[in-house]
Amino acid sequence: MNVFASGVPELGGMLMHFFTLVALCGVRLLVIMIIFPPTADHVLQGTTRNAIVMLWGAYVAFGQQAMMPELHGWRLVLLGGKEAVIGLVMAFVASPVFWVAEAVGTYVDDLTGYNHVQMTNPSQGQQTSLMSTLMSQCAIVAFWTLGGMTFLLGALFQSYRWWPIDSMAPVPAAMLETFVLHQTDSLMETVAKLASPALLLLLLVDLGLNLTSKTAQKLDLNAFGQPVKGGLAVLMLALLIGIFIGQVRDQVALFHVAEQIRALAGWK
Repeated sequence: MNVFASGVPELGGMLMHFFTLVALCGVRLLVIMIIFPPTADHVLQGTTRNAIVMLWGAYVAFGQQAMMPELHGWRLVLLGGKEAVIGLVMAFVASPVFWVAEAVGTYVDDLTGYNHVQMTNPSQGQQTSLMSTLMSQCAIVAFWTLGGMTFLLGALFQSYRWWPIDSMAPVPAAMLETFVLHQTDSLMETVAKLASPALLLLLLVDLGLNLTSKTAQKLDLNAFGQPVKGGLAVLMLALLIGIFIGQVRDQVALFHVAEQIRALAGWK
């Protein structure tokens, strides 16, 4: 038998099927890493992120080799779309605490009057306010130092048992709607709770300066309001960042992300 006439083409076809399977197994993680702030484009560059996705996708694909003959046509397209939706849901489960940190920083900058001062956020590649950048970077550093990636990968691998790759059953639309509404409400509520101490302090500063200006009209204290509020906001962040990380440690390190995703999948 001529190995170049039969063996090599057959081997090439098997490799193409396997690479297709690896790509399909990596879609879920790829979508998570694109949306998730600690693994966004400007934190992990494209080549590094793609290498990580292919590595973990190959690890999953070795256990799914029975699917290789079925990966063609519309079935492959539908499976890829389903994997992308599941990755989107998992990223939305894991990301709120980082969005909260950035939103709190933006809110504080709005209150202090420094929202017009913009700088490049290294994790996003776009212009954000000073406190927003600082808060988001603190949350990202806490995620990596507390071992959050371990829990995220653990939840990812468990999700293959809750939503198998070869299963065409989608996530129920009603369950997704309820989950999105709950996550959005809790996101805004958390932003309000975390920003309330700074809001109260800055309100007291404004009241104090206005009362002082009323009693001593020759002193133009309103001009000092913005730098005083900005300095107090930075001082409060420096003093309370440890307490903040301690309070949101479970959310930042994603200790319970697997339980949240299991509840969404309907597993007991």
